[in-house]
Amino acid sequence: MRARQQQRLRPGGLLTCKQDCSGYEPVACPMGQNCLGDACVAQLCLPDEVVCEGIDQTKKCNAQGDAFEPPVACGLTQQCSGGACIELCELIKSDPSSVGCVFRGNKMQNFIEEPSAVTVGNVSKTLTASVSMYYFENGAEQLVSGPLMVMPGKSAQFDLLKPAQPGPVSVLRPDSTFKIVSNVPLVAYLHSPIKAAAHNDSSMLLPDHAQQKNYIIPAFTPSVGGNPAYFNVVGLKDGTEVSWTPPVATAAGNGVPAVAAKATGKVVIGDYDLLQVSSGQSDLSGTIVSLSEPAWVVGAVQCVNVPAGVTFCDHIEEQAIPLEYWGLTYVGAHAPKRGNESYWWRVYAGEDNTTVSIVPAQPGFPKVLNKGQFTEFKTKDSLIFDADKPIMPVQYLEGQDGGAGTGDPASYQMVPVEQFLDRYVFVTGIGYNLHYAQVVRDKGGADVKVDGVVVTGYYAVGAYEVADWKINEGSHLAESDAPFGIYQVGYTGVTSYAYPGGLRLKVINPQ
Repeated sequence: MRARQQQRLRPGGLLTCKQDCSGYEPVACPMGQNCLGDACVAQLCLPDEVVCEGIDQTKKCNAQGDAFEPPVACGLTQQCSGGACIELCELIKSDPSSVGCVFRGNKMQNFIEEPSAVTVGNVSKTLTASVSMYYFENGAEQLVSGPLMVMPGKSAQFDLLKPAQPGPVSVLRPDSTFKIVSNVPLVAYLHSPIKAAAHNDSSMLLPDHAQQKNYIIPAFTPSVGGNPAYFNVVGLKDGTEVSWTPPVATAAGNGVPAVAAKATGKVVIGDYDLLQVSSGQSDLSGTIVSLSEPAWVVGAVQCVNVPAGVTFCDHIEEQAIPLEYWGLTYVGAHAPKRGNESYWWRVYAGEDNTTVSIVPAQPGFPKVLNKGQFTEFKTKDSLIFDADKPIMPVQYLEGQDGGAGTGDPASYQMVPVEQFLDRYVFVTGIGYNLHYAQVVRDKGGADVKVDGVVVTGYYAVGAYEVADWKINEGSHLAESDAPFGIYQVGYTGVTSYAYPGGLRLKVINPQ
């Protein structure tokens, strides 16, 4: 019988002479090997497979599996993931956070008409962002500002020049909001007004891709006549049904029905539309808002004393963090100390029969709350909030005449420890005497650096520690080898601002 003969067939196998010499039959190479010439050799890679070469190049395995072809660079605003070049603005959606490429802006109803603005910060270390703002009018989306080139780690301001504020009423106002679009991921904040004034507050904005359908409104009890509590919804998609169930009656207005306490109102809104629902001098905090499509939701009071009778009144606003992102454990660090003030809190429950505990113990706790209910108290302590179901603690800064001596009211939500990040780019307000980055980390945890400087001066709060780190006005970078939390707070005479510096937006509370 003739000796067995071999010759190359194709990558992955050999032609082998049959035992009866009647011809050849294909025989695969062993697992992990490929045909090279007339032998099976160890395979370097899977033929034609594409893999990442670093974060900004791809490389393809050749047809024989014994080498890679030269790497190919990704596009300028792309990054390699899973063997493909993906736009950064798409890649961030796989691990959502307060970083995004599309944000909405709205001129909030305030005590008087003053310039409002959205500030953005470029989170990239190397890429310049091209950022534009749009407004919908005359039947089409119109470019109204930009594109502005925002350098890495820097910020830019987009003024909201139209239309006039909606007034202290309930109203459905079509096509009256703004869209900010970037080709590189950003963070964004709404300032009402943009510069420190006697009635300012600000809010961290969440990107379009991270908005959800379920909210509980954080507001406060109106205490100054003619300055109502209200919430806003900005549509991201046509045909969005908004349902709200308030604990108090909400007023009728143009396109908005009157809704009795604990009843449910419904309105359909479109992309760029503004729905404003007012409860007048009643407190609509705890209103449950449900949407058929994700949308932008803010709770506010036009001007309020915290507490009632303590001057001066100030506008407060907070873009509500969706219920889907609420957690069980929060570090309730009181705001950076101004004087001899007390710190006011409300804790909102996301489900019925929620038990809330606080350390150090506060009068009346543990407390059991149903969905949408809240409990209010004041303290001079920093706290740990724990619950058996999702909650949202909100801090309200006291008026300066209560002992603070400066600042006046502002409101801001806490970030659950489950949603901490290890890197933040953030932007301060404008025109304030004092700005702070309040850092929260595990006790004895990894160093946190702000603009390359190691943060020091921590004080203990349970198993965590907090530092009130003074910063200058403008854009900043905070980073660490471990997740941590960060808040921004600013004070000047008769006004203040406060908001989270950012957060991860992982769904930990599915609805």
